[in-house]
Amino acid sequence: MLNIKRKALAAGVVLAMSSQGFSAPMLEEVVVTAQKREQTLKDVPISISAVSGAAIENRSIDSLASLSASIPNFFISENQIDSSLSIRGVTTGNNKGFEQSVAMYFDGISYGRSQLVRTPLVDLERIEVLRGPQPTLFGKNAIAGAVNITSAKPTEEFEGKFSTSYESEHEESQALLVLSGPLSDTLRGRIAASWRDMDGWVLNEQLNRMEPQREETYLRGQLEWDASETLQINLKAESAQFDSYGYAMEALAPQDGYGLVFAGPIAVETDEDWVRASGDVQSINEMSNFVLTANYDWNGYTLTSITGYVDYKTDELLDVDYVGLEILDRTNQSEDYTQWSQELRIASPGDEKINFIAGVFFQSGDADVTDQVFLGSFLNLAGPPVSALVDSYWDRTYNQTSDLYSVFFQTDIELTERLELTVGARYSSEDKEGYRQVTLGALPNNVTPAPVLAALWAGVLNVGAHEISGERSENSFDPLVRLSYDVNDNITTHISYTQGSKAGGFDIRGNSIPGTPGVSVPGTFEFENEEADNIELGIKMRWDRAELNATYYSTEYSDLQTNIFDGSLSFLVQNASSAEVKGFEIDGRYLIAEGIELYASAASLDYKFTDFPDSQCGYGEAPTNGIYCDRSGATAPYAPETTTNLGLDYSRDLGNGMVIDANLNVDTSSKYFITTNLDKNIDQGGYTKYGAQIGLGSDDGKWRLSVIGDNLTDERIRVIGGTIPLARTFVQLASGGALDGIAYDAIYARPRNVTVKFDYNF
Repeated sequence: MLNIKRKALAAGVVLAMSSQGFSAPMLEEVVVTAQKREQTLKDVPISISAVSGAAIENRSIDSLASLSASIPNFFISENQIDSSLSIRGVTTGNNKGFEQSVAMYFDGISYGRSQLVRTPLVDLERIEVLRGPQPTLFGKNAIAGAVNITSAKPTEEFEGKFSTSYESEHEESQALLVLSGPLSDTLRGRIAASWRDMDGWVLNEQLNRMEPQREETYLRGQLEWDASETLQINLKAESAQFDSYGYAMEALAPQDGYGLVFAGPIAVETDEDWVRASGDVQSINEMSNFVLTANYDWNGYTLTSITGYVDYKTDELLDVDYVGLEILDRTNQSEDYTQWSQELRIASPGDEKINFIAGVFFQSGDADVTDQVFLGSFLNLAGPPVSALVDSYWDRTYNQTSDLYSVFFQTDIELTERLELTVGARYSSEDKEGYRQVTLGALPNNVTPAPVLAALWAGVLNVGAHEISGERSENSFDPLVRLSYDVNDNITTHISYTQGSKAGGFDIRGNSIPGTPGVSVPGTFEFENEEADNIELGIKMRWDRAELNATYYSTEYSDLQTNIFDGSLSFLVQNASSAEVKGFEIDGRYLIAEGIELYASAASLDYKFTDFPDSQCGYGEAPTNGIYCDRSGATAPYAPETTTNLGLDYSRDLGNGMVIDANLNVDTSSKYFITTNLDKNIDQGGYTKYGAQIGLGSDDGKWRLSVIGDNLTDERIRVIGGTIPLARTFVQLASGGALDGIAYDAIYARPRNVTVKFDYNF
């Protein structure tokens, strides 16, 4: 039979964070596919965290953002207009022209666009988070790491699952139905359908509704066919609709003259009390995905073909001034993205003195983005000529196409019985074309002559009408060298050197281009690729009842792509900085007694910009370089120095066919900045977040009733923040330059919530 045919993982596999019970007096092995073949965690010389699908379901984790809080040195931000993944403090700016710094793969298909980070997590086998550059097997843009998601596969025997849950505080309901089993002697199928609805926890007084509301539906179908004794084919099709209404946002921390100008009838509420006011916000997302995977056994060698198609559409209505005043309401954005990819690879049997994986990869992507911003009636406050901008608007259109070709290999060579050398590399060639157009316009009732209108846009808001396009081609070669040494049967050490790269591209969000008349902050369009050099030393230890893994890493990044906000409406994209990132990561498990397991993980992060002279200044900070501040020697946002996760799993047979299980988990983080300009007026202090669950079910696994609590001490955690757009501009305009002042906005993690969940298996 096909030797690479999927092996059924033991039902009791206990992964880090797992809440599954167990009865064996030794730790279960953790199986991952971080190197494109099934291996135990101890045999993978990478800093990696793995989470089982059972743990995700038992803790009612529905998104990567929720999961990231329990994985040290892993951070996900979902802000007003974008989402991004971060590993070891390395992330992507809020610009859809940037590639993600962390490669995300779902069943072997790249999910490189930021909006796909929000895809719901449904019926999974596991999620793996690989820290550090992973270019050889996960592509050129895995410069900070990779997230590898694997869905549950069709089963040999018929099985079904139904789950439903309810959380009363935020009015959240979820349901899941899974059916899996044989359709014939050689054909198996699996279908998973889920639904989620939530009202939110922030009161928007202007719209009289709770936010952020969520509405999600997800459908996935799979067919797995044993075409012959040597050929297996899997076809997957999935569709998702994930919509949100409103932000988990508040305005806060007014400074100086802001409170004097935004007072009385135009007051902006800045108390942190889960209350806000703004216009309508909607994000409507549709995603479809088709994957055809074929595995062929050729005399013990595995030939794999993965063909993938991804399509998603996003339509968003935004109030991007983030307050109840009509300033930048009625902003419309859209993105339409399609992607085709093909990977062909060959893998040796895996038990030879020389083992290898080699392959070729092609991916083609096409992104169309629109952005329409209206200026509202609040501009009347400033009087003529600024008030002439009321009801005027700009239209932005952007298109980017890309074609990527790669060839890669990784070879493990057994030098001695205990010493192994790994050599690998990926060569990539990519062609991109980009186009951006910004036009200025006025509604019919606005009689302002076009030249005057354009001058006001350029002078007050740094926006200039323009049209620009470009083409770029770039090549990259990213090598890997690693030595692994088995000290004995229980302890393995490794040292590795890796180079990584991330593609350059074209700026979507720029409001002008160099040379636009009257614009005080010249815009940008094209930016170059960035590069990384990474060194890691690691040790992995495993005994019958204990497991411990530790990694030291040091990475140098050059030509980091940065996205700098000018405090008004404009952004400057540039390769402006270099950085050094280093620290430790450690995780372990210990089987205290049968049915009681302790697990823990921790990470330290020392992130320093080594050369960053042109960063945006914080409010009240004196510029050191024109309008910019030198951040050389400073840290980065979303980069806490320490993060930890600690948990305890408990399981016991009560007799009479009943089993009880429980889990207590604790996440901690030290202080970190939440704005790209490292503004000290708004940050997130260190915190400790507690979660717990308790379940009661049948010993045959037929049913389980559980209660799941998250953020039980109701910590208020700021995820990301920034300055309220145009706040400082309007303070100065309204006071004739006599006053200066500003206020901030922040998006918050979910407060305390307790869910009741029922699972039935058949």
